[in-house]
Amino acid sequence: MTTRLTRIKKLVYLYTANQDEQYTFIQDAKDKGYDVLVMDDVLSTHLINKLEQKHTEKRFVRVDSDVIDNLIRKDDEKEHMTYEEKQDLSPVFQAVCPETKGLNYLIDFKAMGEKAQPMVITRNEFMRRMKDMSKMQGGGMNFYGDLPDSLNLIVNTDHPLVKKVLDEKEESLGQELSKLRDELTALKEEKETAEKAKGGKKEEEVPQEEKEKLEDLEKKISDVEADKRKKLEAFGKDNKLARQLVDLALLANGMLKGEDLDKFVRRSVELIK
Repeated sequence: MTTRLTRIKKLVYLYTANQDEQYTFIQDAKDKGYDVLVMDDVLSTHLINKLEQKHTEKRFVRVDSDVIDNLIRKDDEKEHMTYEEKQDLSPVFQAVCPETKGLNYLIDFKAMGEKAQPMVITRNEFMRRMKDMSKMQGGGMNFYGDLPDSLNLIVNTDHPLVKKVLDEKEESLGQELSKLRDELTALKEEKETAEKAKGGKKEEEVPQEEKEKLEDLEKKISDVEADKRKKLEAFGKDNKLARQLVDLALLANGMLKGEDLDKFVRRSVELIK
């Protein structure tokens, strides 16, 4: 007797709460052949929750809660950037994200095609929905309203400008990073060997000398990783293109204002020259 396992797929409905503010996301969805529902009523969040509870095989996601390829996943997705390259670029772009109190930026990477935007800022659907409901209700819902807001900065690994930042990073820090990677590899191998030597010993059975050696190796690994991140962050802060790409994503979301907007305009003129 054989058992056949099937994966239950949910029907995803894309919707917008503000056609003007979410215009770019709506157009991206339409360009990929998807329709977008307009649900801009004040009670839309409650209605959506009710529909999802009644129809568990269906899911509603706001069109700006993630890039379309993440909202509606396909089986033939391809990735064109290595894990190591993503690890290097993450602190580069993190370094130029605005330092806004109560707001965190999480760097993520997605192959979205060369014609898509180089970067997109999204808000988690669940947390956004809970925060919307907390504004309308008191009691326990206030917990969500008090949580710091998190935004996802999605980096398009297919875009030529993102690849250019990667190339500039390699040109500027390639040799230094290569040495640090070699050092990290050697330290991690030494640590792995030391951990294997412990075997199945209990903590109290491990000689103090071995414990100190492991602690020393862990500290060295941490220091090298911190040094690597520091160099990448310094490069990011000095890289005009990296900052320009992040500011473009902020501008598209109406989040670039005041002095930051003025700097963006001046930098744009410099880059055009």
